[in-house]
Amino acid sequence: MLKKDMFETGYQDITSSQLEAPEQWDTEKLQEISRRHLLKLMKAGGGVAASATLLAACSFGGSDTNSSTTAAATQAPTEAPTQAATATTAASGGMKPLAKAANVPVNSAVTFPIENQKNPGVLVHLSDGNFAAFDSTCTHDECAVSYNSGSKLLECPCHGATFDPAKDGAVVSPPAKEPLKSMKVTVGADGAITLAS
Repeated sequence: MLKKDMFETGYQDITSSQLEAPEQWDTEKLQEISRRHLLKLMKAGGGVAASATLLAACSFGGSDTNSSTTAAATQAPTEAPTQAATATTAASGGMKPLAKAANVPVNSAVTFPIENQKNPGVLVHLSDGNFAAFDSTCTHDECAVSYNSGSKLLECPCHGATFDPAKDGAVVSPPAKEPLKSMKVTVGADGAITLAS
């Protein structure tokens, strides 16, 4: 006896002849399950990494170590990301370009990483030719929204909230109550789109 997918049958016993062939599986559901599982693993891994960092910081000194050595050891990890962020900002005369305007057609969007955050930013080329950027984290349950070129809205796959990028990320349909966090962008003479400082 085999156990079929718990999401479809609730752990009913089935025989191998009743099991669907892989080409008949609902791949969208499998991808969603995989994404959620991956996010849970990433959260757990982040906790393990933080614990390891804390343990390493505590083990640098013993009882005979003076407080200035301990302070230097615990401050070192927080100084490194700040220097890295400055180096990224210094590249290309301000901010690293998110995209080239010519590479983002009207009524489309591209994502870009946001430092120290799990969800990316999303850059939308609006129908009026302007660009708008947002933190893609849904204000309802922190899922990443994505752009739907048909509806011209940013949509949350978790609970169906929608946001209007042409209206500064305003909520179009609940359950979200707050707009998306907008990010100011500029388009340079060379077409490079960057976050405004």
